[in-house]
Amino acid sequence: MSEGTKIGEYKENTEFRTALKQETVSDNLSATKMGAEVSDLEKELLAEAEKLKTQETPTQQQSQEPVVQQDQNQQNQNKAPQKDVSFDSIFEMEMEKQLLDFQEGEIVKGTVRSIEKSGVLVDFGYKSDGFIPNSELNTDETVTPGTQIQVLIEKLESKEGYALLSRKKAETEASWNEIADIARDRETIKVQVVSQVQGGLVASYKGIKGFIPASQVLKEKDEELDRFINQELDVVIIQTDRRRKKVIFSHKKAQSRLQKAESRRIIDELEVGQVREGKVTSIKDFGVFVDIGGVEGLVHISELSWSRVSHPSDHVDIGDEVKVFVLGIDKANNRISLGMKQLEEDPWVKVAQKYHVGQIVKGKITRLVSFGAFIQIEDELEGLIHISELADRHVEKAEDVVKTGDDVDAKIIKLIPEEQKIGLSLRLAATETVLDHESPEVKERAKEFLEEEQTESQLGYSQD
Repeated sequence: MSEGTKIGEYKENTEFRTALKQETVSDNLSATKMGAEVSDLEKELLAEAEKLKTQETPTQQQSQEPVVQQDQNQQNQNKAPQKDVSFDSIFEMEMEKQLLDFQEGEIVKGTVRSIEKSGVLVDFGYKSDGFIPNSELNTDETVTPGTQIQVLIEKLESKEGYALLSRKKAETEASWNEIADIARDRETIKVQVVSQVQGGLVASYKGIKGFIPASQVLKEKDEELDRFINQELDVVIIQTDRRRKKVIFSHKKAQSRLQKAESRRIIDELEVGQVREGKVTSIKDFGVFVDIGGVEGLVHISELSWSRVSHPSDHVDIGDEVKVFVLGIDKANNRISLGMKQLEEDPWVKVAQKYHVGQIVKGKITRLVSFGAFIQIEDELEGLIHISELADRHVEKAEDVVKTGDDVDAKIIKLIPEEQKIGLSLRLAATETVLDHESPEVKERAKEFLEEEQTESQLGYSQD
């Protein structure tokens, strides 16, 4: 009540408001005249009250339903909005979480939505589509709507409203990740040689360029490096530096690994008794090495021929194509023993049928040693003439009596086929030749003497 309001006026106003309120909420809602007419405000109030009364009628009818039914309806009404609110909240939270998971520089998978003139629109699960400009697409790659591709997020929010993506950078990052795995696992890969530079070759692997030093290129002695341009080479990664974008390959090491793997396969397939074709790769004093299709084996000098071999180079030359017999396999040490004489008929098998002690044979002196001379009776059959059987006199050196290449007649005084030994004598053969011109009586006495000499020679003879 303001200071200018009199007590009488306040009482009058209060009575008026009380009367007005009572009249408004009465059952017949009859107007209360205040003076001669009802004001516009009172009309609006009365109309609003009438409207409220009309709306309350069905509510009152519903109130006559059983209380249990009302409670159930109320419970159902309470449950429904709670469920909806919970789903919306969870959905909102998941959407927010998903959006927060994306980061610039991340590689993600997306689906091509449409192909535009300036680029490609991609759906990658973000609130807005991503856009790949044509400059960030691979020119050798064809994409169509629905194609799934990996992309790198360059910018999540651009002024056009799209996320900015790159296909090229995604593949580059994926290639670097793959190179790191390959280097760790020491795998062999194929690269494309793109050019020659000073000191080596430039090669590419899935868009990543690397360097092959000349010392790491497997080539012939006088072969030029430019021959390898536009060729595919098997290499291994020997050094990688992602920060400096540096990769170094080795062609030699890859070939070495491939050869080892191939050697292992061949050795596993080999069996004793097999016959293989090969090429003589090197000659040593103790034998020759033969390549039998990716793996080398040794033919020892004793396995080259049934006859004695002074030096392997007398029997084969480097580059000769030969057949070899597999004698033994050492898989633990990757060693293979080979033979060549096994593919020829063993002349000692029929020696006992063709020759006998006391027989005179013709042969050629093949080599001289300190204890005598070797004589070749057949192509693959040799015998020894001990120095004591070269002449009736004392002989200091074999070359004092015979020389290499001499054709001589010799008498067999010892024959042991199972030990591959034939002992011969020049002096006894010479004596028999002289006796051929003597009388029968002389021959008979000489024969007995020669038999005694021959027996003594057999007892004292030893082929070293």
